[in-house]
Amino acid sequence: MTQCEICGAEIKGAAQYILIGSSELRVCKSCARYGTIVVDKKAKARLLAKSRVKSESRLYAQMDQEIEEGMVEDYGRKIKEAREKAGLKQADLAKRINEKQSLLRKIENEEIIPSGEVMEKIKRVLNISLLC
Repeated sequence: MTQCEICGAEIKGAAQYILIGSSELRVCKSCARYGTIVVDKKAKARLLAKSRVKSESRLYAQMDQEIEEGMVEDYGRKIKEAREKAGLKQADLAKRINEKQSLLRKIENEEIIPSGEVMEKIKRVLNISLLC
């Protein structure tokens, strides 16, 4: 006896396989409408990859927007001043936070906005806050 993984009813005939998010479920025909029907392994792999890319890109876009909105003005100048006050060269700070010096240079010149992870490392080493 095979049961539908959504409603729990006994599946009569062939089970349907659907994709909801990144989960594949074996369901009855009436519950198949809740997801994308998976026809074969290749189709399943394509659907999984597509859903992951979309959700990851939305997540990263949201994180970038939150960071950008919350950054203090002149964050590059603030980082540079704190680094110099600590007596560190760009290369020294880059080594301490385990990032490339070129990344640090771009951040200090405000050519790029640091990711949350890099921001945390800079904050920890220089004891500064970059968010409003």
